Amino acid sequence: MALFDFLRSEKRNDGQNFIFNSLGLGGSNTGVRVDEKTALTFSAVYACVRVLAESVASLPIHVMKRENNGNVVTDRTHPVYNLIAKRPNKIMTSYTWRNSLMANLCLQGNSYYIIERDSAARPTQLIYVNPEDVDVKYTGGEVFYSIKNHETPFTADNILHFMGLGYDGIKGKSVVELHRDTIGLSIAANKYGGSFYGNAATPSGILKHPGKLTQEAAERLRNSWNNKYANGPSNAHKTAILEEGMEFKSISLSPQDADFLNTRKFQIAEIARLFRVPPHMIQDLDRATYSNIEQQSIDFVMHTLRPYLVNLEEEMNRKLFRENEQDSLYIKLNVAGLLRGDSAARADYYREMSSIGVLSINEIRRLEELNDLPGDAGDKHYYPLNFAPITDSEQPPEDGEPNGDK
Repeated sequence: MALFDFLRSEKRNDGQNFIFNSLGLGGSNTGVRVDEKTALTFSAVYACVRVLAESVASLPIHVMKRENNGNVVTDRTHPVYNLIAKRPNKIMTSYTWRNSLMANLCLQGNSYYIIERDSAARPTQLIYVNPEDVDVKYTGGEVFYSIKNHETPFTADNILHFMGLGYDGIKGKSVVELHRDTIGLSIAANKYGGSFYGNAATPSGILKHPGKLTQEAAERLRNSWNNKYANGPSNAHKTAILEEGMEFKSISLSPQDADFLNTRKFQIAEIARLFRVPPHMIQDLDRATYSNIEQQSIDFVMHTLRPYLVNLEEEMNRKLFRENEQDSLYIKLNVAGLLRGDSAARADYYREMSSIGVLSINEIRRLEELNDLPGDAGDKHYYPLNFAPITDSEQPPEDGEPNGDK
């Protein structure tokens, strides 16, 4: 049975999926129920969500402070730093918090956390809320969050709401909901593959006998053939001897069944496209080369991760700091380590930045996670002696100076 025949039979026979499809409760046109849990059963969806979640969760996260002189320093003493970088709540580390945050954001389009505060209105905990338990309403110019098992709705100031792509700026849309058919086809192809190979629906070949065999003789012939030529690698490529005019005919896959493999490969590319993840990052290396993987990885940081990071930073900046702190404090997820490139390119970059006085030796060492040099020599900035401001170079030299008229 070819893949599309299988899908038609699934749609026809699975009454439960028909009900889900009719009521909009996770059904897809393939006849397969698709929700956040079933979507993860397809390896490409699981791999994309894992790449995005683990990439964001593993980034260094800091509270940055703008000082009066314009310098920016890391503030490790602020209570928000301990909250986001060490212990967001009693059961999660910073990594598991951001990992769960991204998993919900990728699959459901929204991720919610209740902000618990102390008597001074400082945030003390970020409590996870299942997105399925949240109803978001816009009333009287304000957004309110009704949460299961909580009688009173929460105001927007007390909910961290990380929102994916949406239409109204109030609630994000689920990728799974928007692309049920794409993901459903992927899951259906998996089910078809399991049925095809697991049930051995297609025999590898047939033995044709010119006469008529009794059931006992046919069974004896089948067992004899399997014992000699089919059981184990030690029997592979043995020469078969056929008697009594018997013939062996090999059965190959039909064009429809062979195309099933191409369907699976195409679906991997489709899922990678939905999540904007380079195929090589989910182990699809068909078109990857040594020369383009590094550039694709940098593109992943710039065009896939960066929008998520800006989304997270802006929401936390807006709700975790007091109003009088928001001009001087902000949260930063550092991607510098992911953008380093190879060692030769990194060395050229540091050399250029050092030669024009942009980076000091200690600043370069910190980027490489090395300790500062002793004393203050490593904090000095250098530039070539033959460099001069443009305004000075335009001044005519005075008498007695090099290149001056004598």
